[in-house]
Amino acid sequence: MKDDDYQDLAASETGYTTDYETERNKPMPSLNHSQIQLNVGFALRTHYRKKYSIVTEVDLELPKSSRPTVPDISIFAKRELLLSKDVLKVKEPPLTTIEILSPKQDLESVKNKIFENYFPAGVKSAWIVVPTTRTVSIFTPDEKFVTYADGKFTDPATGITLDIDEVFEGFG
Repeated sequence: MKDDDYQDLAASETGYTTDYETERNKPMPSLNHSQIQLNVGFALRTHYRKKYSIVTEVDLELPKSSRPTVPDISIFAKRELLLSKDVLKVKEPPLTTIEILSPKQDLESVKNKIFENYFPAGVKSAWIVVPTTRTVSIFTPDEKFVTYADGKFTDPATGITLDIDEVFEGFG
């Protein structure tokens, strides 16, 4: 497909809120967002599936949080999942949450979600992936963060190390 085959974001903005946005309390993801989410999930599963359980779009109902939240990716200590016992709302905090900025989302609101919902519930680290700047910022509850734009990065809470090129694979 050529770039012309994709509808431009500016042309597709409608100004209304979708059911997706209302249910998840976050903006609708885009094509780039979806590809980056798959890239990160694939890299995490490739390198860390024996140590961690990596899930996407799980509804977290965390203590001390005013409403359920749905991170793009959550990393839990390794657990066995049973097809006979599914879970609709996860009450246990993940070790790490990963949020990928959507075109209609602002950095400050995502950062606030991390510090107001995730960290008070016991999440140990949170990533914000910003597609337009090709960066990954890793936040910790002590209000420290590090932003990476190239090379490898390591999450201090989990020891997970990925390469920026894995996160943004397929983008020029």
